[in-house]
Amino acid sequence: MSRFYGDGYGIPGTTGVAATPGDPVGGGGAAINMPTRASMAGQGAALPPYMRVPVWPPQLLLSTNRLVGHQTRDYTAGVLNAAINVEAISTIQFDIPCIIYAITASAVTTNAVAFTAGLIPLDSFLIGFEHSNGDRLTAGQARLGSTICGTALRPRMVGGNGWVFDRGSTLVARITPLQANLRIDIVVETIEERGPTNIAR
Repeated sequence: MSRFYGDGYGIPGTTGVAATPGDPVGGGGAAINMPTRASMAGQGAALPPYMRVPVWPPQLLLSTNRLVGHQTRDYTAGVLNAAINVEAISTIQFDIPCIIYAITASAVTTNAVAFTAGLIPLDSFLIGFEHSNGDRLTAGQARLGSTICGTALRPRMVGGNGWVFDRGSTLVARITPLQANLRIDIVVETIEERGPTNIAR
């Protein structure tokens, strides 16, 4: 039977059950209780329990490797004339590691008919984002576009370290039109981290 040590990170002697003689350092096991906010505080006399970090504007964590280059790139997604009140999926595949730091969107009608009374372009659809690994970046149900996205003039900035995507991962946009005959465009602004060439000697 495996034993659980420490505070959820397999570190004996921090908080929780102390290691017994003969137990390997870092011995693992199933965590009965997942870590809480209080249990994740920094420990040690020289380390404060918490630190203040600004989340606005975004402060991206970029590589300091001199062989890694950084490039700004806009990735796009969207739906065209999708069924009203039915969720449609649009995806963006990332072939290069990148960080999303801003989101913009808009919608136009495709049949020369005005928006339903009271709707503005960003509120003519619901939207939610998730990572291809199942992590919901906008937790809960999809919400009105104006609560999640900005415009090209006033982008919605993803605060803190942004949304980090590794090579081969996918951003999934769940879009629900609230009016028929809409073109809905989504743009995510990213910083790509470009490594050395894939040619090796």
